[in-house]
Amino acid sequence: MSRLLKPGMAICCIYVVAAWILLQMGMALSHHISDVELKPDMGLVIQDMLFDLIVGHSFFETVFIVLIGLTCVRMIIYIGRHLYASHKWKAFVKVQIHPRLTIKWTRKYKKWHTPIDVIREQQPLALAIGMLRPRIVISTGLLDMLSVEEVHAVLLHERYHCTQRHPLKKWFAAMIITSMPYMSVLKGLGHYYDIWIELLADRYAITHTNSTYTISTALLKLVQTQRFATPYQGVSFSDTAINYRLSQLIHPEQSINVPMVSLRSICTSGTVLIVISMIIFFQCL
Repeated sequence: MSRLLKPGMAICCIYVVAAWILLQMGMALSHHISDVELKPDMGLVIQDMLFDLIVGHSFFETVFIVLIGLTCVRMIIYIGRHLYASHKWKAFVKVQIHPRLTIKWTRKYKKWHTPIDVIREQQPLALAIGMLRPRIVISTGLLDMLSVEEVHAVLLHERYHCTQRHPLKKWFAAMIITSMPYMSVLKGLGHYYDIWIELLADRYAITHTNSTYTISTALLKLVQTQRFATPYQGVSFSDTAINYRLSQLIHPEQSINVPMVSLRSICTSGTVLIVISMIIFFQCL
């Protein structure tokens, strides 16, 4: 199996499982709504739907409808928190942006067609951010701490995240995992995906610098500093898979064995899928 396909397989599994569950939930809601006579008064319609939910369905069907409601609520809360964090982050960057250095570094790497924002912050920060228009954010603390070669390696790492749309993919995966905690296998797949995209981003930097030294020294310097807490979800340089990344950098010729999911999570998640399928099957009879 090609290593390049591993994170893609993991994220596809998350999306496929989520799509299947949402499809089943849509079928259940459609069946539930069809049992209720539509009236001009929406209050009466909602009242009839609640009565039908309690009286007109089996215990398992009622539990499934409640599960649908909880999933939707958790999804709405996640999206709301993201919008709030996005607003806070934009306000923070607007105040802390360093115009001269931002122009300087964006021009230096203009062939990448990836904007590079430099913010005034003493703590070192390197982040790939933005779902529709990915960009790289670095801090003045990072520029002060690292050499020019190390900064170049870090930017290569973050550029890989931008070109692969990892901020967008991670956001969708995190929303699914947060909304469906009853599917424990999704959490394992998400963790596996997070590790592999960091390993591949490091390999991208190694390939373009022809050395493991600069990316290694940059990573070691950053993991020894205090972590910068950003309110916005992005793909940070030194937050994930440190042990796996150091192992790869020390022994680049050796294969990295990253556990995907546990047998227990597969069994419990498989049981949930079977139960949902049975509920939908008997509901449609």
